[in-house]
Amino acid sequence: MEQQKQQQPKGLTDLVKDLRGLLDEKDRLEADTKKNKADIEAKKQEIIQQMLDDDTTRISCGGYVYTLQAKTAYNKIADDTLDAEGIDYLDTLRLEGFGHLIKETVNTRTLQSAMAAYVEEHGELSEGLLTIIKPYDYNDVGTRKEAKKKK
Repeated sequence: MEQQKQQQPKGLTDLVKDLRGLLDEKDRLEADTKKNKADIEAKKQEIIQQMLDDDTTRISCGGYVYTLQAKTAYNKIADDTLDAEGIDYLDTLRLEGFGHLIKETVNTRTLQSAMAAYVEEHGELSEGLLTIIKPYDYNDVGTRKEAKKKK
């Protein structure tokens, strides 16, 4: 009798509560990771400043060696600025011999929504699309916060 109580399967409500707990934990871990990354960056900046102040480029501590490194980062100029100057980013890369860096990509989520909209409008994918897209059906569990009931 004791074993039967322990072996009872969880009810749907318990399973949903377990899922909610896992989703909440995921959100907490993401927030913790974001904060941790910010803390790491702030600490690096503090160490860099101290190394510069002490005129030290290398320190060994706890089995690790930390070195001051001068680096250069290269960021793309904002599209608005390029557009205002009449400069095409991709054309410029090609002209300067960096065309090999350009990769055509399709975002998965964007593809999902575009195909769903196409099927909604046309009833099904065209034969051409079916040569490159494989639709499949599956079940999922949707989650959203309940609207608070007004009294």
